[in-house]
Amino acid sequence: MKLQCVLLAVVLVNTGLISVTSAHGGSDSGGRSCEESVAGFRCRSNVICEGDRGFLRCAVGKIQITSASFGRTDRRTCSRGRPDRQLRNTHCASPNALAPVSQSCNGQSSCELSATSAIFTDPCPGTYKYLTVSYYCLPPEIRSVTTCEGGMVLNCALGQVIHVHSANYGRTDSSLCASGRPPSEVSRTDCYASNSLTLVSNGCEGTSSCSIVASNSVFSDPCVGTFKYLYISYTCECRVWNLIVSGSLYLLYNHFLMLT
Repeated sequence: MKLQCVLLAVVLVNTGLISVTSAHGGSDSGGRSCEESVAGFRCRSNVICEGDRGFLRCAVGKIQITSASFGRTDRRTCSRGRPDRQLRNTHCASPNALAPVSQSCNGQSSCELSATSAIFTDPCPGTYKYLTVSYYCLPPEIRSVTTCEGGMVLNCALGQVIHVHSANYGRTDSSLCASGRPPSEVSRTDCYASNSLTLVSNGCEGTSSCSIVASNSVFSDPCVGTFKYLYISYTCECRVWNLIVSGSLYLLYNHFLMLT
């Protein structure tokens, strides 16, 4: 079992499913960069000009959206053939871009997106806009759990530990945990508790089992009047995985030699 865990970890590194930070602080990120990296996975970004369609794809694993913005933040992106008056406003952003992109793409191996004001609303009429999406590809072993306001338990098998990839206490979907709730409590889909990942990781990361309570008393209330739920994505990793995530390939190598 231990040898298989080490070999699996080496395969994940070699196939590029994760990016490894060296002990010197450098990052073997490769590919296209984006503003933030989540849980050690390589973050990817796509830009789709207004009126066009684009695809997000994962050769291995499933899509997890980290950010989405529809608007304009610079004059160069998607500017070819456009008059200056359509490029001047660089403080333009739709407030609801993340929810529809997440609903269309999360958990899929590929998805198609259209950059139109009909989907994202028009934050700045007269300005030519573009959709920017950042995402990463979660490995097939990823697990996701959702609980309405209440409690949940995460468990891993003997010899494995929990590695938290993402977490949110709030609401990004109007249909989840909506049974019996009035529309006013489930219509808002841009609700995020900024401390979600930190609190879940503090309670669960590196353990074989943990319990989390989804309540305002734990996460605070990110959107008063909205009925919230807790979403967590995680994997059960061999303990050696922690060495990879921290970038300690040297320790991993020594561990492998001890087992062989």
